[in-house]
Amino acid sequence: MRYIAILFSLTLIAMGCTKPLELPNTAPDNSILVVEGDIKTGTASENIFKLSRLKPLFQFDEVPEFNAQVEIIAENGTKWLMEDMRNGVYKKVVGLPTNIPLALRIQTRDGKTYESPFQNSVESPAIDSVTFRQEEDGVRLFVHASNTSSNSKNYRWTYTETWENRSRYEAFHDFVNGDIVTRPVGDQIYRCWKTEGEKNIIVNNTQDLDKAVISYQPIGFIPNRNEKFYTRYSILVQQIGLTKEAYDYWEILKKNTELTGSLFDPQPSRMPTNIKCTNDPTKEAVGFVSVGKVSEKRIFILNSELNLWPSRNEEAGCSAFEFPRFQAERFLTLNKGFLPAYLVTAGGGFGVAPSGCVDCRLNGGITVEPAYW
Repeated sequence: MRYIAILFSLTLIAMGCTKPLELPNTAPDNSILVVEGDIKTGTASENIFKLSRLKPLFQFDEVPEFNAQVEIIAENGTKWLMEDMRNGVYKKVVGLPTNIPLALRIQTRDGKTYESPFQNSVESPAIDSVTFRQEEDGVRLFVHASNTSSNSKNYRWTYTETWENRSRYEAFHDFVNGDIVTRPVGDQIYRCWKTEGEKNIIVNNTQDLDKAVISYQPIGFIPNRNEKFYTRYSILVQQIGLTKEAYDYWEILKKNTELTGSLFDPQPSRMPTNIKCTNDPTKEAVGFVSVGKVSEKRIFILNSELNLWPSRNEEAGCSAFEFPRFQAERFLTLNKGFLPAYLVTAGGGFGVAPSGCVDCRLNGGITVEPAYW
């Protein structure tokens, strides 16, 4: 409404002037390539690069860059080609050397080639621990690290959260072609796992400290009654050391995104970058590719470790209706938003409930248990 009101006011002003009002062209140049990702060295790590185009100010959907060729190259000529995931994401699990300068090379579908400079791998100290503290309005997560061998004093943290989401009912039956049938063994829809990445830029440094120690660095906050802690929660925190130039880039981006919302939006101040288009100097890129050995730490938090945190949402929206089999099948035929929830042992029949209370996938997540779970 606010934007509509502004536009309406500008229209009235324009109509009242002898000279038509000409608004400045604030549309961004969507030929600018946005590059997200770092080159992670050492033991086998998942190198992920996300490519997109700068989007208009009021466009909410991202503009992914499809059909590019993305590769990591070593100064000695060795190359590692990333796999195209067909959604603007390019990734591969690979063990990269720590003693050879590395760079990123991107060739877009329009034939433009973008490269970062060759850089030495920045060592990152091991993460000592990831801890949590329950506060009045939720749970706050922290990372701790002491720099005993690394020369890096600038850091950035990313993390991935995974949590188990259970449905209200553990159903052993399904409704197929008008009949209630036994659900195949292994086809469970009671337990799901959701995974999300971090949404904020987290950077810090030890430049002004006598000891290069990171203590109680906040990395996330989960508000009260959030489903992440209904059963079991896990967070994998990754830490990468940064050069001074890379740290300055992330500091500027952090301040800018507090105003605009994300890296995909037009940035209010000119962003530094170490990515150049080598075959067309008129083309620009946004992003800063670092090279570093990543350290990581995973922790688990059980529902029982938190004080007064609910274990499941028991609201009345998951109430079930019990019918004899033939009535249950008729009800399910007429009501597509319901599923068999349980077998009524006394007298036979079935309880039926809203699908979201039976099939955990409808609330997000997958039924494949993570290997680390």
